Amino acid sequence: MPDTHAVHYHVAVSSVAGHYFHVSQTIYQPTPQGQKLTLPAWIPGSYMIRDFAKNIVSIQAYDSDNNRLDIEKLDKQSWQVAATAGLLRVETLIYAFDLSVRSAFISDEYAFFNGTSVFLQAVGVDGSISVDITIPTEKALTWQIATALKQTSSNDITKQFSAKDYTQLIDQPVVIGNLTAHQFELEGVTFEFVLAGDNLADVPRICQDLKKICLHHLHLFSPPCPVDRYVFITLLCENGFGGLEHMDSTVLQYARHALPSEHEKGKVSDEYRTFLSLCSHELFHTWHVKRTKPQAFIDMQLSAEVYSEQLWIYEGFTSYVDDISLLRTKLIDENSYLELLGQTLTRLARNPGNTKQTVTESSFDAWTRFYQQDASAANNIVSYYAKGCEIALCLDLKMRLGSQHKYTIFDLIDKLWQEFGSQSIGTQNNSIQYLLDKHFDLDLDAFLQDALYSTKALPTDILLREFGVKLIYRPRNNGSDKGGKPADDHLKVDFGAMTSAQPTGVKITQVIENSTSYIAGLQVGDIVIAIDNWQIQQQNLHAILDKQAFNKIVPVHLLREGKLTELKLSIQPAKRDTVYLQIIDEQKAHAWLGQSE
Repeated sequence: MPDTHAVHYHVAVSSVAGHYFHVSQTIYQPTPQGQKLTLPAWIPGSYMIRDFAKNIVSIQAYDSDNNRLDIEKLDKQSWQVAATAGLLRVETLIYAFDLSVRSAFISDEYAFFNGTSVFLQAVGVDGSISVDITIPTEKALTWQIATALKQTSSNDITKQFSAKDYTQLIDQPVVIGNLTAHQFELEGVTFEFVLAGDNLADVPRICQDLKKICLHHLHLFSPPCPVDRYVFITLLCENGFGGLEHMDSTVLQYARHALPSEHEKGKVSDEYRTFLSLCSHELFHTWHVKRTKPQAFIDMQLSAEVYSEQLWIYEGFTSYVDDISLLRTKLIDENSYLELLGQTLTRLARNPGNTKQTVTESSFDAWTRFYQQDASAANNIVSYYAKGCEIALCLDLKMRLGSQHKYTIFDLIDKLWQEFGSQSIGTQNNSIQYLLDKHFDLDLDAFLQDALYSTKALPTDILLREFGVKLIYRPRNNGSDKGGKPADDHLKVDFGAMTSAQPTGVKITQVIENSTSYIAGLQVGDIVIAIDNWQIQQQNLHAILDKQAFNKIVPVHLLREGKLTELKLSIQPAKRDTVYLQIIDEQKAHAWLGQSE
């Protein structure tokens, strides 16, 4: 082991059945007064305290002569090791069974970890880091390693990687397992697409489609590209969804059978469209989050929350670009894109919290509200993803109109990159207004004041009409209707609550404020067993409601905390809370939707 690195780690799967990683850490010159060790409490891009240290099962420390050293636990995520004259070795056993993009997971298909879950930081020890990662001996013939970390050497079962410092180290996730990998190069950047787990996916087709998205993003931002190598890591599972951005890679979680197989040539299913949008979203973050970021996120600490009211810029703009980039690259057509946009607007239309919480409040309170949603969330908070996307849409259309179609939001995004991200300068709360005035001679301060700091409705309908697109509201046609397209039939009666199936009826999982269920007094956790004296099941709930006359008062029998209870429900027409978009002027619509990369 060369001594040019300040710290060396060795990571191995110690037990697949037990879901344990063993991590050995060598600190060559620990701090003389004793070494402090700490683990992050959260991972960048996922704004919630995760307390990753809770998964450390054991921790032991040794000096250069292999003598045990005392360790004192300082708080939930920090330890102090007794002073030693020579090198310090720390051994940790870490439980890893969180199948998500934000932590660590071990199964018989693959092992995955983020550095924030496994690498203790040696506080006060600066310098480069080396990492050995070992494949389990019994998996040596079938498992591989994928990561954006720089590889320096390898043998049959162990590969060595390096990082310039701890910050870079923990931002490079690693997957070890049964991998399907494909590589392609575009404009000097090597892209790697990796599927972890068994699959029937048509990987060449996926990569051909990914190339279009990658080129779109490469051309959107002014050169040079900040990466020369980028890795898409997808953790396959039965049912799951997620994505998390990193400096040189992303980790995605997706249902394995939702990806196209070789027998689905040419067809872009809804599930595949969602996957491509997810890839677009996370790749876009390479510039717009990982490098262009709020000032508060420059050199941020991972031991506690870091607040910003700007998440609407970063997740909202990205949520606008991820879908429209599929249209601009001709992976989907205009109708498909408008369906996706209609679904986003539907989520907002169904969300009473849209009238209570501003998008900047949502951004600032992400730690305690957006990432810790309960049954009241729809009534009381707004998503900075969805509302930020609507603001980005309005900004795009306003920029086009205000500049006689000379400028678009893509020009604004590139200016953010040029003036902030590429210069490692953090954005301020008024950076969008500043750039609009400086570079585009557009005064949109009044619009942004209302959009960001009030709950006033945005002029989305009016702006869309300027581009030949009509926004139409209709009632939903069933409980799973996501909106985005017209429907031949729809529900007649508003129940105003979300339900799940139960053996004895349906369980209330959410009650929408001021709906008929809300007024009747239904609450989350109630098990409804009959309406108008007819037994209720998930499959017949809406059919029974739709047979009732408007304004009729019907009895609702339910179990609440095991007690039979009767309420009175007023039958009211279904609300028009579902959005779809219709092109009414092809020429005007083409000025917005017809642009290709």
